[in-house]
Amino acid sequence: MSVSARYTKELRERFGYSATWVPTLQIGLGDVGRMAGHRFERLGELADFGVHFETRPSKTMGTIAYASSGGVEVTVSGTASAASGPWDVPAGAAMSIRFSREGAVWFQAEACVAEAIEDLLALEEQILSLSDAGEWKDDLVVVTEVIRAEQGTVLISDAGQGGIELRSQTGAPEFEGRTALRVTASRNIGTQVVGHGELTPLFRAKSVRRRLLRRATLDTRLDGPPPPQPAQAQSRPVFLGDADYEHFA
Repeated sequence: MSVSARYTKELRERFGYSATWVPTLQIGLGDVGRMAGHRFERLGELADFGVHFETRPSKTMGTIAYASSGGVEVTVSGTASAASGPWDVPAGAAMSIRFSREGAVWFQAEACVAEAIEDLLALEEQILSLSDAGEWKDDLVVVTEVIRAEQGTVLISDAGQGGIELRSQTGAPEFEGRTALRVTASRNIGTQVVGHGELTPLFRAKSVRRRLLRRATLDTRLDGPPPPQPAQAQSRPVFLGDADYEHFA
């Protein structure tokens, strides 16, 4: 399994969001593109299709953190910390992260804020109309929610017994009381991303999905005509559903 596939799969399972690869890539609400090779390829935006939307007010989420189960050990200033995070590193303090297996992931994003498209039902109606008119392809996705962060760190081990040393920078800008981290030493770290500024580590996307048709069955009824079909069964055969890299693998 590729590094990008492992990383995006683990974060999807943990948070229910798609992970941006590479983690420093910026993605915006209403971006339209394709999800291929565990990457989001931006092709345009909803405005290009004549679709407009309102943004739901931002929601503060604080710090989001993750470490692969059984594969990561974190020590802050000589004291072992909970493996689940988040990990608070005071100014001037050091953080040591040890990986016990290849491909283990360590992720932390600071000062996170969620933004989302307000009216998804109206968005669905507009996109399905475009699909009916042949102006929206089934392999397109639209970004409907993003998690923005002011600081993010992603580490993925390249081999067992890998490790990295980080130190918070005294006098550096703070995010929610935490200072920016810098790498002082590393070993067997295949992927190392320490980003500052406006990052988009996580997002949600939707695409046009087609309902599965149930196979017809022969049913002998002795008690009159069959009952009426539920409303969903009478609805159109397509809908706007959640999309992730695995849907297009």
